[in-house]
Amino acid sequence: MNTPNIRFKGFTGDWEQRKLSDLVDVMDGDRGKNYPTESDFYEQGHTLFLNASNVTNQGFLFDSTQYITEDKSNSMGNGKLCEDDIVLTSRGSLGHIAWYNTDIKGQVPNARINSGMLILRPKDSVNTSYLHQFMKSEKGQKQIEFLSFGSAQPQLTKKGVEGSFVQYPNSLEEQTKLGEYFANIDNLITLHQRMCDSLKQVKKYMLQKMFPKQGEKVPEIRFAGFTGDWEQRRFGDVGSVSMCKRIFKDETTDEGDIPFFKIGTFGGEPDAYISRLLFEDYKAKYPYPNKGDILLSASGTIGRMVEYNGEEAYFQDSNIVWLSHDQSIDNSYLKVLYEIVRWDGIEGSTIQRLYNDNFLKTKFMMPSVGEQEKIGSYFSNLDNLITLHQRKSDSLKEIKKFMLQNMFPNK
Repeated sequence: MNTPNIRFKGFTGDWEQRKLSDLVDVMDGDRGKNYPTESDFYEQGHTLFLNASNVTNQGFLFDSTQYITEDKSNSMGNGKLCEDDIVLTSRGSLGHIAWYNTDIKGQVPNARINSGMLILRPKDSVNTSYLHQFMKSEKGQKQIEFLSFGSAQPQLTKKGVEGSFVQYPNSLEEQTKLGEYFANIDNLITLHQRMCDSLKQVKKYMLQKMFPKQGEKVPEIRFAGFTGDWEQRRFGDVGSVSMCKRIFKDETTDEGDIPFFKIGTFGGEPDAYISRLLFEDYKAKYPYPNKGDILLSASGTIGRMVEYNGEEAYFQDSNIVWLSHDQSIDNSYLKVLYEIVRWDGIEGSTIQRLYNDNFLKTKFMMPSVGEQEKIGSYFSNLDNLITLHQRKSDSLKEIKKFMLQNMFPNK
């Protein structure tokens, strides 16, 4: 069937399939004698000369930019962007798509592609927003993958791209609706991802400011009502390192009552299972975390954390540890502390290891329990917001993926 599974109300009839060259002019850039060399680039200037990092699978990104002068740009032939152009990467990271729409042109009034890109300049028979989304869809990306050649540095040719196919509804109104629908999802994804990234930067900044710097006894930023110096302590002053008893491979099963986590599955899906009888026996005889304890990876990637939520589970012996401590330190503060602490010694080159002695010898700064709780709560709320926006972004990506599969024909 040359119709999609999901369609906006009021639209009927088969979709068409046409060569891309019937719908757009495909243009490459100027690769002649006036092509810019290293000495032609400036940090600021008249015309942005796009590099590979500027055209990503999420669209344009201008974190790293290079500019050429107006005279240099005027000396060149093809490759200058016009509003509504679509840019396609054709060498290296293939198939990245970016739309030079009104908003982007407002940010970057003058831009040129480099030699590893193509310009798709739509004709009147196709809506640019729709074409932009089709080229990013699984169907569009599969064609790009099929047309690519070369193993060391995959490439696309202008001729090959011109010969690719586009499916589209005849109605420009339906094209527009589809383009706007997916553009709105993209905007929501971008919004949540930017919020997530911004909150991560806030957290990074506050971690630097809400803990005393090396050699100092008070932080730069502090909650109102708290005064006095922080104390320097060692982890061994407030507790001891605890871990579950070792579980041997022949004691685990692929299915069972109690999930068993090894270092590689720490915080994710369980590696195996153990019987309830063994779990109850070991839990009664050997150390076991309390709800709220911060489990810490002590091998491989040192410092990965999971807050134990009280659900029944068993954890790999000395590779996953926690601090059994007194009332002088709060778990929420401890979780934040683990993110910034400088361990006294991490041993091993191939596989790194934080041994118990080094854990306990490590120094840290500690305020009153009341201030610890405030700090812990603050960063916990930040983490929750970061997680919320990341989940929203990931959920919207899944929705978009599903809708791209169902709002374009399967044929």
